[in-house]
Amino acid sequence: MSAKIFKQIIDAIKTRGPDLLTFHGVEQADFDHIIQGLRHPGNYLEHIHWFARAKFLKVVIPTALHECAAEWIIDEISDALAKGIIPQVWVRKIGISPSPEYKNFIGQYQGCTKEADLTFVPRLGPNWTKQAQYPSVVLESGWSESAEQLRQDVCLWQAGSGGQVRVVIQVKFYKRQDRIGARVWINRAKAANNSSIETSIETYEVLPMLAVPVENPSITFEEFFSGGCPPGMDPNGCVVLDLENLRVIAREKILARGSVPDE
Repeated sequence: MSAKIFKQIIDAIKTRGPDLLTFHGVEQADFDHIIQGLRHPGNYLEHIHWFARAKFLKVVIPTALHECAAEWIIDEISDALAKGIIPQVWVRKIGISPSPEYKNFIGQYQGCTKEADLTFVPRLGPNWTKQAQYPSVVLESGWSESAEQLRQDVCLWQAGSGGQVRVVIQVKFYKRQDRIGARVWINRAKAANNSSIETSIETYEVLPMLAVPVENPSITFEEFFSGGCPPGMDPNGCVVLDLENLRVIAREKILARGSVPDE
């Protein structure tokens, strides 16, 4: 099985499509062979998601549309820095990285592997030189999947990190007839006193936009630093994520691929 799956993935990388590959019933030994081949210097793969317990492998092939969500988040961070909304103390206290691989999950998610499209990894006080074990905020982008799979993606990050991943941003595109729409989910988590994890979810329509405008989502500095903000930073301060900016960027990418935005 591993040779067949490996060939499908390599072919998708070479042709840049399809954007999303999913494989069920993959044994651990098969996954180990596949990942060994994909990590060879001659190959290149950006986003891989392995659910060991469910024997489910998901591979995302990056495209301009897929990557526009990361462009949006970085744009919002840059804007907040330029306007002084993010204080200077932020600098060199948090790392922003595209798709680092995480496989140190706990509990029922041991053995799983996950790569987000963008991760925010805070550094730890008091010296602020050591990175946290998990990112605090992650972005996942791509074509929309079933509600169950979206939930599993979030649970892997949040439950699998013991609540250290505070926010999972999901930007998902979907096809409706001959048009492409977009939707955003903001999934929040916080460890409770009884060792459980309190979660909440917010849904935002991007394309098409709602007739009645809604308030933009935001992420607090307390969430960015997983509860351990550096001195001089207000934990309740926040970065607002402008949905209209995402709408503009996504519309441009959809038109560039010869498709029609759902408006």
